Amino acid sequence: MSAPDDTGARRANLREVAALAGVSVSTASRVLSGTYPIAEATRGRVVAAMRELGYSEARARRREATRTIGVIVPDVRSSLVSGVLGGIDAAAVEHGRISMIFPTEGDVDRERDIVRLVARQRELDAVVFVGGVYASADYADRLGDYATMLEEIDARLVMCARPGPIPADRALAAGYDNTGGAFAITSHLLSRGHTRVAWVGGVEEYSTTEGRIAGMRAALAAHGLDPAAVYTDPSPRRSRRSPAPDQAYAHTVALLREHPDVTAIVANSDFHALDVVRALTDAGLSVPEDMSVVGYDDDRVAQRLHPPLTTVHLPVFDLGWEAARLAVEKPLPGHAGSVVELGTHVVVRDSVAAPRR
Repeated sequence: MSAPDDTGARRANLREVAALAGVSVSTASRVLSGTYPIAEATRGRVVAAMRELGYSEARARRREATRTIGVIVPDVRSSLVSGVLGGIDAAAVEHGRISMIFPTEGDVDRERDIVRLVARQRELDAVVFVGGVYASADYADRLGDYATMLEEIDARLVMCARPGPIPADRALAAGYDNTGGAFAITSHLLSRGHTRVAWVGGVEEYSTTEGRIAGMRAALAAHGLDPAAVYTDPSPRRSRRSPAPDQAYAHTVALLREHPDVTAIVANSDFHALDVVRALTDAGLSVPEDMSVVGYDDDRVAQRLHPPLTTVHLPVFDLGWEAARLAVEKPLPGHAGSVVELGTHVVVRDSVAAPRR
């Protein structure tokens, strides 16, 4: 049921307008936008329902105060997230909005509670989700529920740097070539003579991790090598949250013990590469002479690492900018312009050499 406004009067929502008019929420939204071809009979039913429910006045009151983009992030300390937030904030200001950040610490239940709170408050034009997505049917259903809740307040769900299982017609998306980046960085290692490659870090259930490992395996296959030669996350520990650096350290120690033939390591992020290198140093190994190491993100730390880290560059600021633009412009999900994919590329520095063994 609709919430009351400040005067105590009942406030209609778009779902109620659509139900009264006998159309879908998306069709009612198209009528409101006035930018899509709609049959006159259908438009007439929606306009009549709006008038009967007093929707136009309620919507005008809400729009007058709605100048905010909500941003849900797993961890504000993440270098990827901080870069994306910079882009979102810049684009929000450019479009006359402000952004509000809601950290979840990787807790999907907290994430759900935040979305419910946002939907009740009815104070946002859009909600942008930044970061990894769990590659499961349950989480896909949850994302669908989020989209429905936001549709009820005429808002949009925007996925930013979150390749996920939600259908394209339920959300807008600003992403990057995640799998292609992994393919490219693995191909770089293979071009230097490495054939035994390991992946360290990442959350196993994240679609980003799945995509990157798929990219590594595809690169091996393209070079005529066995895709099963990719060693992934040798530690039995799993986390629903982003693995801490000490886990990357422990994974590397276990990798050296269980797979001594590995000659190159791809770290899930440049931040994790720090502890990969630390574990190698503590084991008496040098980078890149004894072990080549590459990362992902092209964080500032990549240039400061010794030696400077070869990595995959992510256009994090541009990702945030595009996500905020989608949030403001609100193209219809599943239609032209509703999905943006940015490119990635390898930044070659000094952490890769030909294998000694």
